[in-house]
Amino acid sequence: MENGKILGIAYNVIPVKDVKKSAEWFVSHFGFNIRNDRGNYLSLFRDNRPIIDLIESDNDTRAVFEVNGRQRWIVTFFTDDIDSLHMRLTSGGVTTRPISNEGMYGKFFVFEDLDGNLFDVWEHNDCELIF
Repeated sequence: MENGKILGIAYNVIPVKDVKKSAEWFVSHFGFNIRNDRGNYLSLFRDNRPIIDLIESDNDTRAVFEVNGRQRWIVTFFTDDIDSLHMRLTSGGVTTRPISNEGMYGKFFVFEDLDGNLFDVWEHNDCELIF
């Protein structure tokens, strides 16, 4: 393999109102661990792998955009058991949308964090994803 290629995405930065409160929410619902706490900016990891960074925003900016009047997400997580994750989040009070089975493209659902940031969750058994 040739050196100097993009190998993947290291992490995404998400704007939030209160970084500590948001971090606790992600830790509680997803078991992430907090690293690199810089006051108003911190990193969330799964074991030793960076997942997302949370940063306190100076305004009401959120990690969403619109297409044809529908809000969309900018981050898609992957899972090995979408049904169990969806049930656990929903029963834990997280705002979730129903699971959508898109056949050969996999299964998906969308959830919302404390600040109204939208995230997509994807289960697909026919793609190489690094865990």
